[in-house]
Amino acid sequence: MDRALLVGINRYPGCPLSGCINDVTDMAHALVDKFKFASSSITLLADERATTQRILGALNKLVHGAQAGDRLLFHYSGHGAQVAARKDEHVHGMDDVICPVDFDWSEEHLIRDVTFHQIFSALPDGVKFNWVSDSCHSGTLDRDLEPPAKKGSKKPKVLGPRCMTPPADIAWNHHRVARDLGHSSRNIHRTSIEKALPVGFVSGCKDRQTSADANFGGRANGALTYFLLKHLSADQSLAKVVDAVRADLKKNGYTQVPQIDGTRVTAPFLG
Repeated sequence: MDRALLVGINRYPGCPLSGCINDVTDMAHALVDKFKFASSSITLLADERATTQRILGALNKLVHGAQAGDRLLFHYSGHGAQVAARKDEHVHGMDDVICPVDFDWSEEHLIRDVTFHQIFSALPDGVKFNWVSDSCHSGTLDRDLEPPAKKGSKKPKVLGPRCMTPPADIAWNHHRVARDLGHSSRNIHRTSIEKALPVGFVSGCKDRQTSADANFGGRANGALTYFLLKHLSADQSLAKVVDAVRADLKKNGYTQVPQIDGTRVTAPFLG
């Protein structure tokens, strides 16, 4: 059985993006043309329909009843952020989150990394599952800015970063978290998840970097998704594919460094 959930959001109220819908429609075509998915096996949630509850419902449907040998994909293109992680009312770090279209910094309208872990850890052994997140993992303004390019280097066509800048009260809370934990805000890592997921996971950048909403020949795409689709192969390991993506990003002047994780990084994409 093949199933894919592709979520792309451009029309965020007050903070729009440009390339996310192209990302997921391009991925849908690649799944059909290159990986022989039936079009009926692909669910696409876009813009106003990509609410927190609809994404969570579609994620649970994606993994429900999965068996060894099934091919599953979750691709998200949109804003990302970081929020304080709490346990027993005590802040102990920061969680990475994705931002559904109804994101408002409230607990009801975000999806934490730990929620994904809870959903995906239920997958049985042998499921060929990949997860792509073309988003930022940052929560303070100084993480939203691309560092200036080195003199003489190629400057990429960046439309903007894919991360939400918090309002002043949330930004102050993040500063307090940094102070209370005895670290600078640049050194707070997301909450660690000890158990490796049965997945080949690709993120657009490091925790403290941004993922670019970019322009390629007059057409908007996420930089990660654009180069990932260029290199995806049913034969090559995900690790080698991401190495090629990193090389292309660097060659074209992007500072983001995609990351991979999970137990399936040495397996081919969906293989």
